[in-house]
Amino acid sequence: MTNLTTSETAKSGKPRAAVPQQSGEPDPLFGSGISYKMGHNRHYENYLTSNVRDALKALPRLIGMCVRLSLRADRRSTYLLIGAQLALGASTAFGLLATNGVLRALLAEGPSPQRVKAAAPAIVLVCLAGVLTSVLTAASTRAQGTLGPKVESLAMTELLESSVRVELLDFQHAEYHDSLDAGQWGAAWADDLLTYVVNTIEALMALTAAFGVLTVLNPLLLPLLPIAVVPRAMSTVLSVKRRNASRHAWLSKSRQIRQLVDVLTTKKTAVEIRGHGAGDFLLPHYRRMQTSYMGEQTRLSRADAKGGVLSDAGYGASLALIYGLLTLLFWKGMVPLSTAGAAAYAIRTGTGQISSMVRNVTYLFQYGLYLTDWEKALQDSEHKAIPSGGTPVAAPARITAENLTFAYPGAATPALRDVNMTIAQGEVIALVGANGSGKSTLALLLAGLYLPDQGEVLWDGVPTGQADRNQLLSNVAILSQDFPRWGISLAANIAIGRHQTPATPELLNRAAEAAGATELISKYPAGWNTLLATDQYGGVDLSGGQWQKIALGRMHYRDASFLVMDEPTASLDPAAEAEVFAKVRELAGGRTVLLITHRLSSTRRADRIYVLDHGQVVESGTHEELMTAGLGYSVLFKMQAAQFLPTDETSAA
Repeated sequence: MTNLTTSETAKSGKPRAAVPQQSGEPDPLFGSGISYKMGHNRHYENYLTSNVRDALKALPRLIGMCVRLSLRADRRSTYLLIGAQLALGASTAFGLLATNGVLRALLAEGPSPQRVKAAAPAIVLVCLAGVLTSVLTAASTRAQGTLGPKVESLAMTELLESSVRVELLDFQHAEYHDSLDAGQWGAAWADDLLTYVVNTIEALMALTAAFGVLTVLNPLLLPLLPIAVVPRAMSTVLSVKRRNASRHAWLSKSRQIRQLVDVLTTKKTAVEIRGHGAGDFLLPHYRRMQTSYMGEQTRLSRADAKGGVLSDAGYGASLALIYGLLTLLFWKGMVPLSTAGAAAYAIRTGTGQISSMVRNVTYLFQYGLYLTDWEKALQDSEHKAIPSGGTPVAAPARITAENLTFAYPGAATPALRDVNMTIAQGEVIALVGANGSGKSTLALLLAGLYLPDQGEVLWDGVPTGQADRNQLLSNVAILSQDFPRWGISLAANIAIGRHQTPATPELLNRAAEAAGATELISKYPAGWNTLLATDQYGGVDLSGGQWQKIALGRMHYRDASFLVMDEPTASLDPAAEAEVFAKVRELAGGRTVLLITHRLSSTRRADRIYVLDHGQVVESGTHEELMTAGLGYSVLFKMQAAQFLPTDETSAA
């Protein structure tokens, strides 16, 4: 069944993963509206209730984080970018002062030719300032274009590198995934944050240059710049807040629109879209939601237009006031005409950047909060990482569980209680029991992926909690029930089992033969280079049974000493299943095998069978011993065997 409320990829591939909460009016298609506390919505309430003071107070830390990340990504480009921005500010101030020199010369007394000649040096300086600004802008653009992708890539890489080393139990916990999801969102915005930082610095330098020039010309002119800045600054802040408030209100609906597009165009739903006419049911809902969304965009555009008119009116009034004050200062003889002209030019230069600066500061504050989530996710991952080092371990001659007890976080009862068992090297051990009896949990504890709450798992006498876990895990190969179907080549699907080992044709063919996958691979023209991803050109897909053979081949290729096989034949047909179990000992090749299965016909070849019920071992022994005991295992085995007997034999039994 296709889920219409799964997470998706947002702007430019940026992840939006979240935990839904019920809110809002029910939708005719989706039912109750959903909102999110994660990813893009994590800090929204903080943002809406913040003010300019909060944003300015947070800026130094956010800019510092962005700069430190940039330095790690590309130190040279970072220095080039910072230097170019500082030089641009100086170039702007230099150009304003040169303009003042031009005006002073042109407005001086005397014949026009002499005034033009006197202004020539200043005109040359203005031209040089323009050329310098152009060169510095190009240098800044180049540095930013080089640095931006590196910053985002580094942020995501550091997050992924830390997350793959997190303890399995912590990784499976919702709290850590909340942190990881938010960290992914922050990493995805690192590139944009760099842009906001650069744009903010650029606008700030222009404003600083304008203030500096006004100070040099005449300190009395300084109050004129804020007068011009306020109307557009207020308009920009209101527009940004209005659009973000709308985005917040429409997060769920926008997401649902994208999900409708997904389900109408994905292969998974193609059969029912056509066979059941589901497209005719979904398309009217898509049009309805799009119409509503377009109405919201129209409302925002009208509000922006109205705000723009009021802003321009306020800006025009402020300019009229400024020019009136300049005229008054000139008339009173407090400033010369050239200084008044240069001041007007400086004010126009400064106000031209104010909207950009306010908008970028707002975005920098809002999305900068997500970068702090990225930093926190790194810290969480480091805190929860599998420890490095420990007591060295090798291929175990004996694995022992002593009074083993384990409970999942938040669970009311333990998943395992007082489990004891010993597994010798080369043995095939079977774990059987009902769903939820603790079989898979026990396997993960024996393999060192979980650590016990009480009791111990010992590898040749070394507790797994004290062992070098990375070394221990290098001796383990796991075929889980929901094994990954990697969307990569056939060869890579096998070699990923032990990626440190070169994927030679000999090793690949040996693994394929052990898993019964040789015929499968030979039927594709590209052979081992066949891509197993139908959503990419030239890719193919496999049946469930074929995928399981590839997973078995991957386990063989790993060449580990302890094999955990959790329902290894769940997707195989009976003939293929019989073939696999007939070769279990051959596949093991003297290795220790832990077999988890519901199909008891496969347990007959095990050296020993453990029957679990509600987290406890209730029976153990060989198949013959358990059948003789006549308890739960025997009853269940006979029930399964009866399914393959003729009706009259079943009745007689």
